[in-house]
Amino acid sequence: MPPLPLVTRRLSLRDYIEGDADAVAAYAVDQSYWQNQGTELPRPEQIKSLVQWAVQEQRLSTRTNYYLAATRKDSGELIGEAVLRIVNPEARQAELGFGVVPKHWRQGYATEIGSALLDLAFNHFKLHRVAAQCAPENKPSIRVLQKLGMAREGLIRDVCFARGRWWSSAAYSMLENEYAKIKGVQRG
Repeated sequence: MPPLPLVTRRLSLRDYIEGDADAVAAYAVDQSYWQNQGTELPRPEQIKSLVQWAVQEQRLSTRTNYYLAATRKDSGELIGEAVLRIVNPEARQAELGFGVVPKHWRQGYATEIGSALLDLAFNHFKLHRVAAQCAPENKPSIRVLQKLGMAREGLIRDVCFARGRWWSSAAYSMLENEYAKIKGVQRG
């Protein structure tokens, strides 16, 4: 089991509890939170179901989905989410994702979340590859992925249809040797 919560300079990334559903719903109804997401806007009951699913996933003996609440250490305020999905355990591959409440944008929280997830992926789980995707017009998320040291792999065109239009996805990844080089550690 990973060392949860993951603690960063300003954040605690912890497992969700069912009581978080209202806090998630409070920021998830903000359309600006979804402006760069190729998905339909969730309804409150969908958000509650998602939080319940995250809590159920925690109980699995072979857990592969780490859907975590990002909270401020100083206040406990839930300010976003951190996601690490081990999509292929045998090939040591995962996907990461993050979201930050709009009122906390441009404060470095997404980079802090992403860095903690990469540390978890490569140091704890000993993964080989971690991927991430975002809308190509989502410049702030692209900057975060670049700050993390992830390499752009390409563009997945018209990958989903939501809110009346087709959405493409910019694909990024990091390999274990690239992570080791950035962190200055030797891999055996």
